[in-house]
Order: sequence, then structure tokens, then C-alpha cells
Amino acid sequence: MVAGPIFEVDLFKWQYGFRTGVDTKMALRRIHFGIVDRGAREVVDADLSDYFNTIPHGDLMRCVSRRIANGSVLAVIRDWLNVPVVESTPQGKRRSTEAKDRHRGTPQGSPISPLRSNLYFRRFMLAWYCHGYADNIRRKS
Repeated sequence: MVAGPIFEVDLFKWQYGFRTGVDTKMALRRIHFGIVDRGAREVVDADLSDYFNTIPHGDLMRCVSRRIANGSVLAVIRDWLNVPVVESTPQGKRRSTEAKDRHRGTPQGSPISPLRSNLYFRRFMLAWYCHGYADNIRRKS
């Protein structure tokens, strides 16, 4: 709850996933009015495959450490990334340390999971803009 507002200023205004005060309906309205009011002809729907399981820990922690300098807080966030995941299967409970072993992935369901996913998705958006993809779409519309 404390870390969310610290990073909120970094997120793009059109990042609607897992954020307080915005929802799917708002995203759909933005798309609708972009098409109707501005005559846009293209919409990009980015859904990254296996997203939570593939986020690299090092890159994610660099995102976090840009705004948080306290070593104890960073250690807690790093520990959350490395915590074993326990799943119930028909054969019983299964314990996995795959994220820790591969240095990739962020467990879903913890209070900080949505923030971590948005921080890393911001990197995707920055790359999208830096490589000119957004400009190409604007020129076509």
C-alpha cells in the first residue's frame, strides 16, 4: 500500500491493469472515443504470454530501486520474488522454487504482485515508444 503511490507517477496514463481508480470500462471508453472523436483506425491490445512467470528479477529490481533506496525494503521485495510457491494438486501439495531457481517470475496473488507487473510492463511501453511503434500507429490514424 505504501509503495503503490511512489510508483504511480511513473506509470503511463493508459496503463489500466491492476490500478486503483481505473477499470476495464475506462479503458474501453478511451478506445471508443479515440476511434470516434479522433478517427483512429487501429488499436493495439497487448497481452503478454505467460507474463507473470517470465518477468526477470534483475530488471524488475532495477525498476524498483529507481524509486526505493532503503535496503531493507528492497530485501523484502526481493524475498517476495524468491519465495517458494505451494500449489494444491490432485496428488497433494506441490512446492516449487522455480522463480528463485530461474531468477524469473513473480508470484501471483500477493499484495505487491500487481505493482510489480505494472512496473515491468512500463518497461515494455517505454521500449514500444523508443523503437517508434507508437509513432507508426499515430501516422496511420
